[in-house]
Amino acid sequence: MPRPVPPRRAPAKKSSGCFKGCFGLIVVLGLLSLAGRACDVEGGDSSNDGGRTVGSTPCPGRIAAQLPGGTDAELVEAFRTKNKQITLCRTGSGSLYYFGEFSDRREKGIAMRAEETGDGYTARNDPYRYEVHDGVVTIYQSGRRIGEESLTPLPSPS
Repeated sequence: MPRPVPPRRAPAKKSSGCFKGCFGLIVVLGLLSLAGRACDVEGGDSSNDGGRTVGSTPCPGRIAAQLPGGTDAELVEAFRTKNKQITLCRTGSGSLYYFGEFSDRREKGIAMRAEETGDGYTARNDPYRYEVHDGVVTIYQSGRRIGEESLTPLPSPS
């Protein structure tokens, strides 16, 4: 007895696969984009967290308390000389302050407005002017140079 012949199916339509592959790629990229945005919302923007740059160092609390609007001040730079400490902090509003004090804190330090110069910083407490640049602080009184001290950078003052 002859064997029955199975019914023939119509051949499947051939597709290049490009449409499915491209569509799948678009879906995957869209999902990754959404996931990335969810991380930004959860963890905060990677470059800014409420006005403070992530990874920045806060100005030490005892110094920030001496600065007008210093609550969220950030440390810009800190140095020490043989017996003094200089701390530069920027407030949340963008004002830069120079805080100078004796290293042993025998006297209360003084905060003064500062500005960035092309090669460092300048602060004034008339009749005195303090210029920080090239690894030294130069002190002027009424325009006359009265001293210069070498600076050692500090990661953060105590």
